[in-house]
Amino acid sequence: MAFWLWCAAFAVAFLLILAMASRIRIRVRYSRSGKFDQLVVIVQALFGLVHYQLVLPSIMIRGLNVIYGEKKTGGVGTSHEEEKKRMFGIRTFKRYWRSYRAIQFSTRKFAGWLRSTMKKVECTRWRLDFRVGTGDAAQTAVLTGLLWAVAGCASGAAGQFLKLSAMPQNRIEPNYSEPEFAAVWEADFQIRAFVVLWSMAKLGTRTVNLTKALRAWRATLAPPEQV
Repeated sequence: MAFWLWCAAFAVAFLLILAMASRIRIRVRYSRSGKFDQLVVIVQALFGLVHYQLVLPSIMIRGLNVIYGEKKTGGVGTSHEEEKKRMFGIRTFKRYWRSYRAIQFSTRKFAGWLRSTMKKVECTRWRLDFRVGTGDAAQTAVLTGLLWAVAGCASGAAGQFLKLSAMPQNRIEPNYSEPEFAAVWEADFQIRAFVVLWSMAKLGTRTVNLTKALRAWRATLAPPEQV
């Protein structure tokens, strides 16, 4: 009996070690062509056992509000699908800002914790492509140069905040014959599960007002209002 108990304990410990050593992988793809936008976010964890996909098939700007469709697919082992329509506006922005400030004031050296945690996120793929045209050759050439600068700044910023282990792949293609604007951004990120848990534990030790911090984190993680 004791032998089987030891075997079960060893198996559980081995599985826990595997789970902690596994990577959480995130793939992001944003594309815009003409007036159509699409955002796809895919999250995988525990060697693919946990799979989550978020698709925003339509993004529209109405005044100061951003209205988008939301399609979620995923779960643990099995998968379920959910579709909603949401709106991000001034009220949502204010809610997130107030929550961030509450977290900042209720946590010692929150900015330092955030920077050190982000530096542990590894970017294994970075691609930013543009295809632009204004209908005028000179203006198109100027815009192409500006977009090269934007792409370089974006890659540089990613390297400052994340662990950029992949060479950024940027491409700007001018279209001198007709007006056009198309953009594609793709990036892959990964972080080990035990690093996330360790960072959460460090955050807990720095929290000076637990009730206020939990309330703020809840408000931060809550999605924008449903239309």
